[in-house]
Amino acid sequence: MMLSSPSTRAAARMGVKLLARVVPCRLTDPFNPCYSGTAGSAIAPTPFPATVRGTQEKWMKRFELESIPEPETSIVNIIAHVLELSAPSEVGNQQDVPLNEAQMAKIEELCECRLARMPIQYIIREWDFRDLTLKMIPPVFIPRPETEELVELILQQMDNQQETLFLEIGCGTGAISLSLLKHAPKASAIAIDQSRIACELTRENAESARLMERLRIFKHKMVEDLPQELHGQQFDMIVSNPPYVPSVLLPSLDPEVKIYEDLRALDGGNDGLTVIKSILRIAGRYLRKDGVLWLEVDSTHPPVIEEFLTKHGELMGLRFMASYKDLFQKDRFVEIVKL
Repeated sequence: MMLSSPSTRAAARMGVKLLARVVPCRLTDPFNPCYSGTAGSAIAPTPFPATVRGTQEKWMKRFELESIPEPETSIVNIIAHVLELSAPSEVGNQQDVPLNEAQMAKIEELCECRLARMPIQYIIREWDFRDLTLKMIPPVFIPRPETEELVELILQQMDNQQETLFLEIGCGTGAISLSLLKHAPKASAIAIDQSRIACELTRENAESARLMERLRIFKHKMVEDLPQELHGQQFDMIVSNPPYVPSVLLPSLDPEVKIYEDLRALDGGNDGLTVIKSILRIAGRYLRKDGVLWLEVDSTHPPVIEEFLTKHGELMGLRFMASYKDLFQKDRFVEIVKL
């Protein structure tokens, strides 16, 4: 559950070529080429043409002036969405294409949302997660690139030809469950989330991906137990990207996160471990022997979880196996096995 907005790495992955920073035109600056050399007069700057190039440069400049994070990723995704291009990288091939009034108006409307710090995923209402395009609606938690790494890590160690039943706790958009189901054709899953909107969104994304027949979804606020319908059920695997931000840090999060995303998907309690410890107790009861629990956690948590299981793991029937680093070389993923 990394909390940054879309990264430069993500922009590079989409094939977006970074543009030079657009410097504001200060007409009264004698060193500015727009300055006429006569006090109080200046040559009016040429207006931006109604082309993809001109619109992209115009909004890049505006976003930079307003200190909007990832200005190029933002405008490129908005233009790609309005023009209904197959991918943001296609914007580079459309630079001289003229825009009509309706397209210009729609781009402006969406850019105003970005100026209000709305995440780009909510603005264009979809986002790619691995090889899935998922619908996004606020305030359902936006899956981060690091979670794609968690899915890849699980798939590397998962026999995708074996019948597997797994549980996802806190499904959000359904990104984890659907990615695993897509690449493990004999797997089936149960996904739970306390948010009705998240459950509905997971269902919609599952139907779009044609994976609903292998997925069951429950709206349930997990405190110490699973829904009554699942009592006695045993799972081969449990996976979760749970809330792990300490409550005291929530006010310091980026506006994109703290204003628009569901803070219940972020709030991990006083130490960030409240929900994680509940999941450990669930895993001890519902995992089959040799079943695996996968968690995405804060980079400070793996040694704390390992110490907790050293003390309590035998009683819970769990063993800490390993932690794994994300692309930033931070300990991010934890593997725990049922004894």
